[in-house]
Amino acid sequence: MRKITKQMAILMVVKFAGNFGSAMLSFAIGLYVLKRTGSALGMGFTMITGPVLSLVLTPVVGYVVDTWHHRPIMVAAQVTTSLGLLGFFFAFRAAPQAYFPEVIGLLIVLQITDNFLSTALSASLVQLFADAQLQAVNSYNQSIQSLASFLAPIVGAVVYTLVSIGSFALIEIGFELVALVGILAFKFHPAPASTTTHESVGQNFKAGFGYLRQQKLIFLLGLTAALINFFFAAVNVGEPFVLVHALRLSNSQYGITESAFAVGMFVGGIVLSQVHLHNHPVMVAYRFIILLSLTLMLVGVPLLIPWDNGINTWFYVSVNAATGFFLVFTNTPMSVFMQQTIPQHLQGRVFSLFSTMATLLMPLGTLLYGVLFDHLAAPAIYGVTGLLLIAFTVAVLVGLRRFGLVPAQIDTP
Repeated sequence: MRKITKQMAILMVVKFAGNFGSAMLSFAIGLYVLKRTGSALGMGFTMITGPVLSLVLTPVVGYVVDTWHHRPIMVAAQVTTSLGLLGFFFAFRAAPQAYFPEVIGLLIVLQITDNFLSTALSASLVQLFADAQLQAVNSYNQSIQSLASFLAPIVGAVVYTLVSIGSFALIEIGFELVALVGILAFKFHPAPASTTTHESVGQNFKAGFGYLRQQKLIFLLGLTAALINFFFAAVNVGEPFVLVHALRLSNSQYGITESAFAVGMFVGGIVLSQVHLHNHPVMVAYRFIILLSLTLMLVGVPLLIPWDNGINTWFYVSVNAATGFFLVFTNTPMSVFMQQTIPQHLQGRVFSLFSTMATLLMPLGTLLYGVLFDHLAAPAIYGVTGLLLIAFTVAVLVGLRRFGLVPAQIDTP
């Protein structure tokens, strides 16, 4: 079993504290706004704030991360987040009737700081760990993130009944300070000296696009990750509709099926952290996308076969767990390859651009599949979506082999 180093442990604490606290706060804010407004539109407005801000901030985030030292960026992001949460607490306490603009203001601050923090942290991994450790590091990150996603709604639901939304902000400050201590404890390896000249934000962003035009494989990986987000909106939108409205699973049965996804990701991260990939990570990722496509096509099967709800529950537990497991073996090899391949002085703008692409395509996919599920049969939607994803993946694999963009084998340490 691979040893978890002190640096890895610190990173896992930072990731868990940040993800768990943020997910718990997001759960509480969403529930609070929905109950106060009674409107899906109000809820939707809070959800669209993030993608719009990400689009606007992309050039600036990439420029800052690629030209400044990463630790000060992350520290500034954490401090600003804590101050924003503290400001929200006092504002809500003084004027609870103005909760909606206060929530939107808080979400804007959190989105800005999260963009800088997540991009800087992703670009820092090559300065924190050796290349041989990156697969294990990214795998553990996936497991920690899935564990946080699994626990946050459960704990959040309990805490929500005990404290006000303003007090939730104070709890989140505690998690942010834990993450801040971890960031201060990181030991950065010296970055290679950069030969780049002083550039404006526009020139910096243009240089990032120029790199992607030259590195077609890197661009293809970013596009693929964004398309997976788009297509898997079919699961986010359609599965609750199928399970609750069509199959009429109970709340507890539905909750079990939802938790299976996080369990699959957690197990996948642990497994991947302990294995050596004998094929090129890009080839591994695309082969697992085919498996993901097959699980996607299975989601509509219970609507065609009259099973009882006990069988339906375990069917979706299996499908969701497999989906989470396969996602880890898709996302992690891609991330490791990009971290090892993209020059350090370009990682900020490239990761920021890819994150924005994925963030924007998710709500577009949600909108499209929301319309489709209102007018078409769910099994047909899942079947066609899975086939489209398989066709895209096969075309990419054929192209990769034909043009020799990746070798079939890699040397393992």
